[in-house]
Amino acid sequence: MATPTIQPFSIRNHDAIGYWSSDYCRFFEAAKLQLAELEVVVAQVKVQWPIPEDQTLRDGQNYPELLALTRKRDLLTDSVKIFSAMAVEGFLNFYGVVRLGESDYVSHFERLGLVPKIRVLLLVCDSLSIAKLHPLVTVLGRIAERRNSLVHPKAKELPGYLAFEERSGTKVPDVAREIVSDMEGFFREFVAAVPEAAHLVPSAKAATA
Repeated sequence: MATPTIQPFSIRNHDAIGYWSSDYCRFFEAAKLQLAELEVVVAQVKVQWPIPEDQTLRDGQNYPELLALTRKRDLLTDSVKIFSAMAVEGFLNFYGVVRLGESDYVSHFERLGLVPKIRVLLLVCDSLSIAKLHPLVTVLGRIAERRNSLVHPKAKELPGYLAFEERSGTKVPDVAREIVSDMEGFFREFVAAVPEAAHLVPSAKAATA
């Protein structure tokens, strides 16, 4: 049986030289592209809506083209939510691997939730103690909450029948705009906290085909 070992460890610089693979920049771009397409689809839905905009269309089966557009609208809204969270989480994982090395990062950090992950990462890598109400943490919390509500859907028991007009819903495309704004805000706040990492955030990295 091999004897457990203790090995020296050092944190890499922000400009460490090496080879890494991550899709966080692609996810960042995808979220923005999905929002742009959503804006177009929402405009098309409004043009084709046969009744006042504040009323629910109950016979959607009679408008197959419009129904398809609304399904696409909802799909794009969910896609913006998912890709924005993937961009942020992908970046945090990338940052951790660059600074700490893949083996130690995976062993100690990868499975943490997004908010605990960034607080511990910055504490260890950059000697920064980030308060729970710091903008970097609060914006990340919103991103995580939206992602979790979508990928871990919960069911609710209602006291009785609710008409369509009384059911809670998502404002489209307003919420998608807020999501992308939060994603971009997260990276701005990260650079403000760790300016040495500015060259690593998506907007600073060139897109490749």
